[in-house]
Amino acid sequence: MSTPPRLRDQGPQSGAEIALDYARRMFERQHLPLPPLGFQVDWADQPSRHKLYTDTVKTPLPEPFRSMPPVGVGAALRAARSPRADAPGVPDLGVLASMLGCYGVTGRRTTPNWNDDSHAKIRSDQAVWARPTASGGGMYPAESYLVAGRSGPLPPGVYHYDTAHHSLDRLSTGDRCGAIAAATGVRAELYAVVTLRFWKNAFKYNSFSYHVVTQDVGALLASWRLVLAAHDTPLEPVLWFDEAAVGGVLDVDGHDEAPFVVVPLGRTTANLSANPTSGAGEAARVDAGAAHRVWEQSSRVRSFELVSRVHAAALVGDRPRPGPEAARAGAVALPEIASGDALLTLPGPAPEAADLDVGNSLRSRRTSFGLFSARPPLDARDLGWVLSSVAEAGRTGTDVAPAPREHAWTGQWVLSNSVAGLERRVYRYDAARGGLIAGATLDVGRLQQLYALTNYSLQEVAAVVVVTGRLDALVEAYGAPGYRMLSIEVGQAAQTAYLAATARGLGVGAVLGLDNIGVDELLGIEGSGERSMIFMLLGHERAPRLGYDHSLYRFDGHGKPGAAGEGSMR
Repeated sequence: MSTPPRLRDQGPQSGAEIALDYARRMFERQHLPLPPLGFQVDWADQPSRHKLYTDTVKTPLPEPFRSMPPVGVGAALRAARSPRADAPGVPDLGVLASMLGCYGVTGRRTTPNWNDDSHAKIRSDQAVWARPTASGGGMYPAESYLVAGRSGPLPPGVYHYDTAHHSLDRLSTGDRCGAIAAATGVRAELYAVVTLRFWKNAFKYNSFSYHVVTQDVGALLASWRLVLAAHDTPLEPVLWFDEAAVGGVLDVDGHDEAPFVVVPLGRTTANLSANPTSGAGEAARVDAGAAHRVWEQSSRVRSFELVSRVHAAALVGDRPRPGPEAARAGAVALPEIASGDALLTLPGPAPEAADLDVGNSLRSRRTSFGLFSARPPLDARDLGWVLSSVAEAGRTGTDVAPAPREHAWTGQWVLSNSVAGLERRVYRYDAARGGLIAGATLDVGRLQQLYALTNYSLQEVAAVVVVTGRLDALVEAYGAPGYRMLSIEVGQAAQTAYLAATARGLGVGAVLGLDNIGVDELLGIEGSGERSMIFMLLGHERAPRLGYDHSLYRFDGHGKPGAAGEGSMR
């Protein structure tokens, strides 16, 4: 593994200052290029999309989503924002297979579109694989681990989820739950942990990668929430924990790969132990000896100074967890509506009879690169459905902001281009009242000028949903970890929008390529403490796809195993 470079002395910056400086550079990157200047992506030496252990025994998993109950996305979101309730026991292997399979490979994509890889994906050596969860640039830098105790469907030990083979790598034997409990303050019978392997994304996005990958963590967490909520098991992920202690259990170095979220599963209790090495002597590495060997496709693995600096600043370590009252600092509050302002009430977001359930939405999720059409206009009911779904996801609980949660850390704005009954203008979404507050007139041509890429024509997009957050306030409340915690919530909002739109048969795509500064000016929020964070494109696609894509699993239209026509997985 590579070692992080020695960082240049930039004076006595605090962790919060480092995080805000990094974020400012990310928001200004279309105006001031990021270092290293002149960076070129070496596609011939790119890393594998999968972390592959070469010396472990694999445990096969059941097919993902085979046993998913037919719970709708809306119902699952309502369950997900409920306070965590202890399950009778840890999830069985079928549930774990669906949860972990949210990041696994579910099919091959060959359908032509306007993305840069469209011309090459038909070649066997450049195949593009479908996954239920979105990832910035399709890099998939997150890794999933299970830490199993003495009860549950797995022998005690530490396991890594192999996304390429939908199986578990058993890394060590013995019960390590005590060490995780000490590091998180929550004792459970089973833990799922999300880490990030930075190089899997940084090889393409270099200094921009930390901003992207922390949102990827949130996208995966949103998928896990919905799968578990469909099984009537709301989650309360732990975001504030000792990363070094958890990384030690997983045998990751904390620099090239580091843990970002711990999810306790099954029965939980508060853990009073302050010793993060509790239980360390109970385990032994499988095939004991040196660290496990991991195959690395790249001949050269690099670190980037800005990424190393902000990652080090945002580590929690052994700092005490702030109380839940600190979460109020990040609340995105609506201003009082002036007497002349009208609230445009959106039609009720009740699900339609033809909506896909959670399992089918995950299997069908895709990005609508270059496929949007502004005609026919988007139904306002569909827009309201997506907006309300994202708002529900913003009310789900974590250790630092437990459910029932009154204040979301993300807000939503709509840039309406072709929505039935709406003018072409900027709107603010009022989640509490289910309506829109009209703002400035929208110049769609100007909006296209703010987009740095070529894979979308924004004039063909019905609406752009802008997810916003109060970054400075959260960093003030939590220090530098507030930046990564907000990014996780933003990624969760994006994946929720994907699944809500997919459930209703809409085209959808998340982008970070819009100029944040220019969009903030369009919204009129510059200098307010609220910032644009990510952009969700919504609308109808031009025509049904013709069945080029191919599923690895065969299901009928109701999520049950059986015959399925080609193209059922998109």
